[in-house]
Amino acid sequence: MTDYRAFIVGIDGHFKSSETIVAENDEQALKIAEKLVEKHAVEVWHLDRKIAVLPVKDSTARD
Repeated sequence: MTDYRAFIVGIDGHFKSSETIVAENDEQALKIAEKLVEKHAVEVWHLDRKIAVLPVKDSTARD
């Protein structure tokens, strides 16, 4: 198992918070991170490697 970080991104582009994701691989980490996406985008990282940016689901996102 590997630790990933999911960073919640505010509409201003700054990180609002983060969550640790424990997953076996990138694909599994992304599936877990998708559950965090609501009104804010999520960046998924493993150490210094950006895995993906998951876009906001709601186009009326607010901080």
